[in-house]
Amino acid sequence: MVLKRRDLFKFGAAKAMASSLSLSFPVLAGAETIVDPPQKKGPSVLQGATDETRTQFSIVYDEAVELEFLVSNSQQESWHPDSVEVITSPGQLKKITKVYFSQLRLKDNYILTISRSDDRRVLDVREFKTLDLDSPALRFAICSCMDHKLHQPEIWKNLILQKPQLILFIGDQVYVDRDLPVTGVNPAHLWKKFCDARATLEIYFSKTVIPIIGTWDDHDFGVNDGNSINFPLIKESQNNFLSFMAQKESYCRALIRGPGISSAFKFGSQLFILTDGRSFRKEADSRDRFAHWGEAQEKWMLDLIRNHQGPTWLVNGSQIFPSFLRRESMSAHHPVQFQGLLLELKSMPSKVVFITGDIHYSEISQIESSDIGYKTYELTSSSVHSKGLPVSTGFIFNSRRIASSGERNYIMVDAKAIGRSLQFEATSRSASGHILFQKKLIV
Repeated sequence: MVLKRRDLFKFGAAKAMASSLSLSFPVLAGAETIVDPPQKKGPSVLQGATDETRTQFSIVYDEAVELEFLVSNSQQESWHPDSVEVITSPGQLKKITKVYFSQLRLKDNYILTISRSDDRRVLDVREFKTLDLDSPALRFAICSCMDHKLHQPEIWKNLILQKPQLILFIGDQVYVDRDLPVTGVNPAHLWKKFCDARATLEIYFSKTVIPIIGTWDDHDFGVNDGNSINFPLIKESQNNFLSFMAQKESYCRALIRGPGISSAFKFGSQLFILTDGRSFRKEADSRDRFAHWGEAQEKWMLDLIRNHQGPTWLVNGSQIFPSFLRRESMSAHHPVQFQGLLLELKSMPSKVVFITGDIHYSEISQIESSDIGYKTYELTSSSVHSKGLPVSTGFIFNSRRIASSGERNYIMVDAKAIGRSLQFEATSRSASGHILFQKKLIV
């Protein structure tokens, strides 16, 4: 990347300003009161990885209540679950019920009915569909940073109205490092914080459910700026995260599990790789060749890209390319793996677009062809509802930035694969549905 003289001046001014302020100023004064929002009483429903004939759900509800499930369609046909898996945590008031269905049909509209087992009383009904995984085009939403104590239900209602086929949760869907017990994070606390988020966020109570696949970042991992060195409960946290999601490979032909909580999802010719940027991560400024993702995960990821005939979306909880004072990114904290990644991607025929979150503002960065052999982009989507920055993104230097917004938002992407290339439109929308930025791009 080449910086022009005016960019260097702007960067120096931004650094000086940030240093003098210590980035500790109040955040959106008067609008960011941290409170415990009211929790909803009914079942919290997440539809997970889905294909044309199979789907799966993660349902959070009262531990003492046994549930029954039935799927039906408009032709008066019905389906009972193939299997039901109940997951509990000692002493907790909520449990997770995983429910799996097969032999469904593409393009049918389905109803999931949730009832009590004891008196057959209906607790909830939800509408859902399966996914046409051979379609060349996909409409998907990118969401990160969802502090339930700053919950804004309107943004989820607006997202549902945009009718995405798939939702990517790319990190910080739960803030488990808040309200810590005096002994610090423990498995019971991880469980409770995920239950609190599941009982609050509007997306889990929408009458229309949409498949969600996800990965994490530091806050749902367990500690701010967390890594494999400073957080001892990695296995416990992985189990907790995967329990609340619904990402079982045997109920989605497009899903591939990787190291840690990483996964890959194929939609037509488009490959999505959702990395685990925490379980194998070394401390900031580590010079280790595999300090960000670990060696096994990078090999798994690169093998998928190398053997894929179409374009790839590479998803990470924190940013890859931008580097700014006191903001996490792969390029800033783990430059050796960053440079190694660029060299590897340069040697591959398939093209890659990057999706990231974490920073509490959204932006699109244009990546020069000198970096990986062709012009591409990094789409950063943040935050849905979390603490925002009290200054515009113009204050935060990024010479690659071509669009940005500091408002609470999500990014909706309409994408189509064309051979190994990708044509897409990325639209940032606010809670009211207002378009904050919109770009049509080709890679």
